Amino acid sequence: MGTLWVVAPLVVAGLGFIGFLFGAGHLVRGRFMRAGAGLGGGGLITIAGLAVGLIGLNLQSYQRLTYEVPLAQVSVHVVNPALKIYTVAVTRLDGTNRVQNCTLQGDSWEVGGRFQKWKPWANEIGLDATYTLDQITNRYNSAAEGNGKRITACDLQSQPSEVSKVLPRVVSNWILAHMMVKQREFGSASYMPLVDGAKYTVIATQFGFNAEPANAIANRANERVGF
Repeated sequence: MGTLWVVAPLVVAGLGFIGFLFGAGHLVRGRFMRAGAGLGGGGLITIAGLAVGLIGLNLQSYQRLTYEVPLAQVSVHVVNPALKIYTVAVTRLDGTNRVQNCTLQGDSWEVGGRFQKWKPWANEIGLDATYTLDQITNRYNSAAEGNGKRITACDLQSQPSEVSKVLPRVVSNWILAHMMVKQREFGSASYMPLVDGAKYTVIATQFGFNAEPANAIANRANERVGF
């Protein structure tokens, strides 16, 4: 489905460009009526095909959401309990199987990223909410304890957007906005306690990220802090 969203519009754009070239040929020969049809129609088809193709490319940097999707497993191991230092292993469950280790200091870990929601009519043709995970970071139970403490965080590696390789982000956003496809883009995050031996699953819904305990240790920690 994702490939079709890229290939089909580009084929249409190619046919439109051929029509545009034929129109230019008619213009050179003085056939102004045929030239107008070829240049105007071919040009519009080319632009429309390229625009829809860019949307398809943009979707390649995100993961389609049709239901709740498990994104990652977070495993916690204590390093220094007195200083609240932990090693967190993030295992991607959304196709890459990549494992990243990150050292965090605090009471909880927090994972966040970006969501794209589409217009209702776009959902009707198969464009569901899409996401990308960006970062995992630390968190304290109280702001008073966290103030003055260093931030510990790691970027979560993800595939760079294909659109960003072709066009600046401001240009691709302009195209999406003027085609009335993208409803809004927003940040989302979820957090859980840092406890030795705990395992959690990060999931994506149509409304944002969520995290849930994946073993008994995580369940007990979750109940103890009242999450």
